[in-house]
Amino acid sequence: MSRKVAVLGLGNMGGRAAVRLAGAGVDVTGYDPSPGACTRARDAGVAVADDAASAVAGTAVVVVSVPMPADVLETARATLTGLPSETVVVDISTIDPGTAQQAARIVGESGATYVESPVLGRPEACGEWTLVAGGPEKVIDGVRDLLVGSIAKAMVRAGDVGAGSTVKLLNNLMFGAINAVTAEVFNVARLAGVPPERYFSIVADSGAASVSPLFRHLGGRIPAGDFSPNFGLGLLQKDNRLALQLAREVGGASFVANCVDQVNTLAARQGWSADDTGAVYKLYELLSPKG
Repeated sequence: MSRKVAVLGLGNMGGRAAVRLAGAGVDVTGYDPSPGACTRARDAGVAVADDAASAVAGTAVVVVSVPMPADVLETARATLTGLPSETVVVDISTIDPGTAQQAARIVGESGATYVESPVLGRPEACGEWTLVAGGPEKVIDGVRDLLVGSIAKAMVRAGDVGAGSTVKLLNNLMFGAINAVTAEVFNVARLAGVPPERYFSIVADSGAASVSPLFRHLGGRIPAGDFSPNFGLGLLQKDNRLALQLAREVGGASFVANCVDQVNTLAARQGWSADDTGAVYKLYELLSPKG
């Protein structure tokens, strides 16, 4: 397969992917409507096009990484129609299964192939991601050697288009639940006279079954009041809402999903969408001040 790749979307995930691909010797051209994202990618050694159409011209693989389902469909309609039949579009955005299937139909009108491949892994772990792919097995096999060893440690086929997004949304729902519960527990500890940092230091290395990498991450930041964005609360809110929508569509009971959505929404309404997901702790503090 040609080593010429376009990356559409040079934000937190796509920008890292473009840099890693370029570092692996791939001929990468990126594009993002944000001048700042383009500058950061260019400074990191990625060639940046003036527009999306120029970025995808002559490429064998187009990697898409945009924030919202609507952005995926806009990109598909504006840029990914009329691609040569041998082109493969690999979408690493986090979207819902229905949007992925709609994008696949749009891309497929010209004979090109759409593969959804959302990421399991935090942005800074690019290179160690697991890509959860939905699409034709043969096409996924054809791009695996390009993506594994550069941006991912593994690319696993979940099924047809839509299956990858299902796995990703349910994973992020678990993320949202752990995020909210950790904030809640730290707040109750605070009210009960155990400082959150002390609670964390006791539990983190105790061998307790509740300890996870996310708990360790949050425990190192929430007590310190560090809510600088690693993964933004607004994005988690979107992902968890899509998971809740999926549960309703398939008739799944969604008690926890509803609670997580409520916590995320109330925190976002305080203006904390751009903060790290751990900012939900501030909501608990706000609603239960210590007298």
